[in-house]
Amino acid sequence: MKRNIDLIKLNKSLIKSFKKLNINKSQNVFIASDLSCLRKLRIPKKDLLDLIYKSIKFSLPKKSTIFVPTGNIDLCNKDFVFDIKETPSKDMGSFSEFIRKKKKTVRSLHPLWSVSANGENSKLLNNVSKHSYGIGSPWSLMLDLDTVQINIGKHPSKAVTLIHHIETIFGVPYRYNKQFLKKIKVNNKIIISDFYMSVFFKKINAEKKIKLNEHYFNKLKKNKKLNHTINEYGLEVWSFKMRDFYSIAIQEMKADIFNYLEKKPRLDLIKMY
Repeated sequence: MKRNIDLIKLNKSLIKSFKKLNINKSQNVFIASDLSCLRKLRIPKKDLLDLIYKSIKFSLPKKSTIFVPTGNIDLCNKDFVFDIKETPSKDMGSFSEFIRKKKKTVRSLHPLWSVSANGENSKLLNNVSKHSYGIGSPWSLMLDLDTVQINIGKHPSKAVTLIHHIETIFGVPYRYNKQFLKKIKVNNKIIISDFYMSVFFKKINAEKKIKLNEHYFNKLKKNKKLNHTINEYGLEVWSFKMRDFYSIAIQEMKADIFNYLEKKPRLDLIKMY
């Protein structure tokens, strides 16, 4: 009985939070989440995830799509077989795994950086490039769809993979496009295929800013493009349009191509490659 009461209260609180984010007209949303602050409620994980999913769907238009990150970056240099249906994501959060496993969810085919989607536009992920970022990638697709990113329980400055897409298309000099030959399972057969991802050059001392992406979000907030709310459970939620973040980050790149880094890297060492 108490569990049902807790679920009802949390459902109302979540819907109230999402309403404050003004996402009722957002056809496409990308969810990055950390639900650790809700553990104290001791609600079974399955019930909690299902409730969050339903509260999000209730807050969106009928024909909406939920995108989530389902990558496996830690497997870059490991020998494994990527099964688009069975290989779990790593460090992407329990909600991402919940969506990945959901019926009719579509996952992009990339062994290292995949995105999964459930809803109206999910099948568009069947036709993306072999590059984790850049034109034709899931990030390019989500920008085209005017997707809104929603961060649940984790400040967006610490979870905005879109910045790497922007670095890639801007052609920052401290990264290069690396080829990865990976085993994938296709039609019950294991084949080796090529995939690509933008990575840091080694030995050039390229260090991300200690505060990561805070400078972008400070501008988003100043321009009133960043929505934020916190509920009675201490769960914070943010939302912003990916296009707004893209616009600000591009301007920062134009002003200083190294603005994502703590300091200018030793590009002269790249000649060693």
